[in-house]
Amino acid sequence: MRLRSGLILAVGVLLPLALLFHLRGHIYQLGEVAVTYSTFYELIRNHADLLYRYPAPASSPDGDETGDQPAVPRILHSVVLGNASRDDYVDALDSCTTLHPDWEHIVWTDESATAFIGEHYPDILPHYQGYAQHIQRANVLRYAVLHHHGGVYLDLDVWCRVALDATPIVRLPFVSPGAHPAGVNNAFISSRPGHPLLGAILAAVPSHDRSWGLPMRIPYVENMMSTGCMYYTNVWMSYVRGLVKQHVLPSSATPDHPPAPSAGNSSSFANRVFVLADTDGQLGPQMLRGKVTTPLFTHGGASSWHSWDAALVLSLSRHYVLYALVAPVVVVALSLAACSLVRRRRLRLRHRGWTAVGSWWSPAEDDAHPAAVVADEPVADEALSDKD
Repeated sequence: MRLRSGLILAVGVLLPLALLFHLRGHIYQLGEVAVTYSTFYELIRNHADLLYRYPAPASSPDGDETGDQPAVPRILHSVVLGNASRDDYVDALDSCTTLHPDWEHIVWTDESATAFIGEHYPDILPHYQGYAQHIQRANVLRYAVLHHHGGVYLDLDVWCRVALDATPIVRLPFVSPGAHPAGVNNAFISSRPGHPLLGAILAAVPSHDRSWGLPMRIPYVENMMSTGCMYYTNVWMSYVRGLVKQHVLPSSATPDHPPAPSAGNSSSFANRVFVLADTDGQLGPQMLRGKVTTPLFTHGGASSWHSWDAALVLSLSRHYVLYALVAPVVVVALSLAACSLVRRRRLRLRHRGWTAVGSWWSPAEDDAHPAAVVADEPVADEALSDKD
């Protein structure tokens, strides 16, 4: 019995430890998400130099200090992979090419994309080809082509409202909009070639290529955590914290007195990143979230890659505070219910004459060893006869 109890205890301890070890990568990524959600806006408040305000505030020199030469090559990148059809997005594509007649427009397809990744990023190719979803490949591809060529990436359902070379955006080394409820969005990215943030994003691709969900896949979470906006944001946050430690990103600016993006030290400025904001420094009006029109773009909100789990995950992201408050209550309630069921079962077993032996139940002692039935002893004949 002691051996059995010890074995059960060992399994009860070692099995959870083995599971935690196996899932350590997933747990680390979830920790990154928690840090992002809890610190993103604090980081923005403490380092207002992260914001690029469009239209520029009246008190700002409208970005003149960013330099005269564009940092971003005049290249528009579009990605059409899998069952996506360019014909379905011709209006959006035309809106951008019309406003940028002097720009090169590259449409990446399955064949050209795979060849490009294989030639320039061979270490990523096995992961790129092994992804279960086209959106995962589309995400990695946008990071890779911008890292190699530079330029502007736009999702297929994004209409252009403003010529980007008429704004200071093309003179900034890296720009993308914010995301809800926290972080940055990869539906629009403007970048110089070889930006170190994109290098960091690509370097982390192999270590984040893991399956999410047992016994079935959870496609939305799998994409977001492996290559999508949550992954992009987590690496972005780590990169920005590095800029702060290196004093590349000053903390003197305040939302009430925003500085203009300044080239300053050109080598340091070339490694900076910016988040789109409005004149007042708010990220929301520039977010490409659902069907929306911003000062720069109109977003169709197609989200064609969303799968069965998207609605649940989006609900969690929108109401995460409520769920965080409710979840402990639910866990406690379920635990109490489980304890109540166990208690009732024990009472029923005891009522039926069973008793607990260690972690096992066995019949009560009286029932386990019933008294032997004693046969009637024969009665003497004389005792049965009538006396004279």
